[in-house]
Amino acid sequence: MSAFWCRIERIGMTVMPRQQNQRGVNLVDRVRHQTERCALEQARRVPWKCLAAAADEFTEWQVFTLWLRVVVETAKSIPAVVALELESRTPQLHGSIRADIEAAVTNGSGAGARIWQDVSQWAEANVFITAKRAGWLDAVRYFSSVSLRSMKAWSHWERIDQQWRVATPKQFPTYAEWQRDVTAVSQLSNPDDTAQHLLDSVRAIAEVVWTRLLCGFSDLIAFSLWMELVLDIEGPASGLASKELGERYVGFSLPGAAIGSKEAVRALNEWVLAHGLAIADQEKLLEALSFHVSHHPAYHAMRRYALQCHDVWPDAYSDHLPAFEEWREAADAYFEE
Repeated sequence: MSAFWCRIERIGMTVMPRQQNQRGVNLVDRVRHQTERCALEQARRVPWKCLAAAADEFTEWQVFTLWLRVVVETAKSIPAVVALELESRTPQLHGSIRADIEAAVTNGSGAGARIWQDVSQWAEANVFITAKRAGWLDAVRYFSSVSLRSMKAWSHWERIDQQWRVATPKQFPTYAEWQRDVTAVSQLSNPDDTAQHLLDSVRAIAEVVWTRLLCGFSDLIAFSLWMELVLDIEGPASGLASKELGERYVGFSLPGAAIGSKEAVRALNEWVLAHGLAIADQEKLLEALSFHVSHHPAYHAMRRYALQCHDVWPDAYSDHLPAFEEWREAADAYFEE
């Protein structure tokens, strides 16, 4: 693995809160690594676009169920605003769980936690049934959990839950208002965590600029994977690589004939960061981009596909290597049965 990929994956570090004692840290790390390994193994079974869409939808259900949780826990009932949202999103579930929620209120066993659990289980059994049956629901949960929106939702729920335990609001927010509040979160639960620094970097620039940079950085990662594969077979004099570079990264040319594929990829990345994206000296912004890319299903799918190509291409495609867009389209559809 080249130094560039090592750097990307090193930046993609854990965002789970760390315990103070060493034994606690080791336990958290072991659980995190085990969860991540399981999720990435499951991710092999589905095209990354399907997984990414499911993870985004799962995150929105988390936003919804956390709203239910804090409102019901504070109200000690199911307010009308909650009942209406439940009826529209979870047909017939409201009637079937009302008795359990009322019982939880009566015996003080946590009505908010109960409705959060019941609705979450309903969503997994109905909305995410395909992922559940196919065996990649843990991957959906994982990629949802490492998204900034999920972290913002949990941080907002934690903050509001603490506030409402001290003073009940005169009026509960609608779900639309809750969604807007989650989007506006600027402070995560752990202000010293890596994720907070990344959120600060994202919030420091205009959304349109962030979108452009993230798109350009993601394209660079994909192109670099493809280029390294091509240069491994055709060498630095590759006509295909030169043609694609000339169309995509005008001004960059492959270094001398003695350079290897990994060194060529490193040179391209340094050039693009300095010229194409103009962020070579903005370390925090680069960390934020690297975090988002390395915690997205597309990155892991492309890496797996690149490894498969590395094994197959020398025999099957040595005389006709695919152009970048052809390769990327195949990577997007790739999964292991």
